[in-house]
Amino acid sequence: EVAAAPVSVFFSIGKAKVASKKDLVNLKALAEVAKDNDKTLAVTGYADSKTGSANYNKSLSQKRAETVKKELVKLGVAENKIEVVAAGGVNDITPVSYNRRAVVTVK
Repeated sequence: EVAAAPVSVFFSIGKAKVASKKDLVNLKALAEVAKDNDKTLAVTGYADSKTGSANYNKSLSQKRAETVKKELVKLGVAENKIEVVAAGGVNDITPVSYNRRAVVTVK
């Protein structure tokens, strides 16, 4: 069984563009694990519930997940090996800015 820690990619408020290219370094390692072991990756997009309406946050979280999916495809992961989920606005972690993220896990 393959064990790999989830990778978070963070975004600025109201944006679906990756905030720091440094986040993509860890994404590359996870992409390699997935490819080498024929695994599917799940990308879950989030927005923070403190800003924006529920509908806006759902849409933004979808865009964030799609942005990360595109990065994974650039890294050589097949599109059919990537599942995208939009979680909408959440208040899971503090500081609130940490909720503006997409999390990638190996399934």
